[in-house]
Amino acid sequence: MTAPVYLSNTWYAAAFSDELSTTPLLRTLLGEPMALYRGASGRAVALHDRCPHRFAPLHQGQVFGDDLRCPYHGLRFDPQGACVHNPIGEGKIPKAACVRSYPLAERDGIVWLWWGDAPADETTIRRWSEFDDTQRHTSVQGYIHVRANFELVIDNLLDLSHAEFLHPYLATEGFNRRTQYSMEQQGNTVVARNWRPSEPISGLFALAYGEGAPTNVDHLSVVIWEAPSTIRLDIGVTRPGRPAAEGPSSYQAHLLTPETEHTSHLFWKWARDFQIGNQELSVQLQASLQEAFETEDEPMIEAQSRHMAGRQLDELKPVLLPTDSAALRARRVLRQLIDQQVMS
Repeated sequence: MTAPVYLSNTWYAAAFSDELSTTPLLRTLLGEPMALYRGASGRAVALHDRCPHRFAPLHQGQVFGDDLRCPYHGLRFDPQGACVHNPIGEGKIPKAACVRSYPLAERDGIVWLWWGDAPADETTIRRWSEFDDTQRHTSVQGYIHVRANFELVIDNLLDLSHAEFLHPYLATEGFNRRTQYSMEQQGNTVVARNWRPSEPISGLFALAYGEGAPTNVDHLSVVIWEAPSTIRLDIGVTRPGRPAAEGPSSYQAHLLTPETEHTSHLFWKWARDFQIGNQELSVQLQASLQEAFETEDEPMIEAQSRHMAGRQLDELKPVLLPTDSAALRARRVLRQLIDQQVMS
C-alpha cells in the first residue's frame, strides 16, 4: 500500500494560536504525529512526536524555556529539533539525537505549518484582513475532526446546492431553482459564485438589518478555493438592486489539513460586519455553526466516505450535476500540481 502524496512546499493549518501553550498538543498532520507547543518566549514550535532514543511520545514531556524534554529519559530538544541536553552519564549528546522540526508561522490567529523541503515562504500564507480588523468586524471560530478524506470536505464547501436539503433552516424550498451558478478558474484558484436576486431574507441577515429589514434581498455567495485546501466563503446581501457594499456581509475561512488519507482536520473562522458588539450573538453563531457541521455536514461526508470504501471519486464514475464543476476543477488542479511535483 503506497502512502498518500500531499502537495508540498506549501502551508497547511496546524492549529489556532490560542490552542498552543506550554502544555504540548499532539496532532497528526499529513500523516506525521507532531508535538505542538508554545515556548517561554512565545514562539510556536512543532516537533515530530517520536523521541529518537526509545521512541517515547514527546508531547507527554515538559517545556523548558523554548525546549521540549522527553518524558522517558530526559533528552531535551530545541525548536530546531536538535538535542541540547542529555542528563544521562557524562551528558554527551549523540550525533543522531535530533527530531524533525517543522516551520510554523502565525497569521490572523492561525498557526500555519510549512510542508516541504524548500525554504518556508511566509509571503504565500493566505490572509484574512477581516479577522484582525476588530473595529469593523468580529469573528468566531471552531475545529472539527472529520473521518473522511479532506477532498470530500472541499467538495462539500465548493458546492452549496446541498444547503436546501441538508440545512433547511438556511435555505428554503426552491433555493437551487432560484440560484444563478457560475464557476471560473483563475490560475490555480477556483471560484464558484451563487447569485440569487430577490431571495427571501434569512433570519440572520434580518437580524443584521434590524428594524425595517427587507423581506427580500439580493444574495451573493462566493467560494474561493486555493490549492491545496484553503477556502474562503463570502456571503452578502443587499436590498434588491442596490450595490453590494451597502448590505451586511460575512466572511468565512475553512482550512482543511489531512490527518491521514481517510481523516482530516477542519479549522474554521467566521467574521461578520454587523452587530459587532453583540457578544451574545457571537456565542449563538459559534454554537450554531459548529452544530450545523457536526450534525448535518459531517455525518453525510463520513457516510460518503464509508460508502466509497477507500476508492477514488473518479474510479466510482459519479453522476455529475452543474454545481459539481467547481469541486471537480479543484480536484483536477490539485492532481496536476501534485503530478508536477512528483515529476520534478
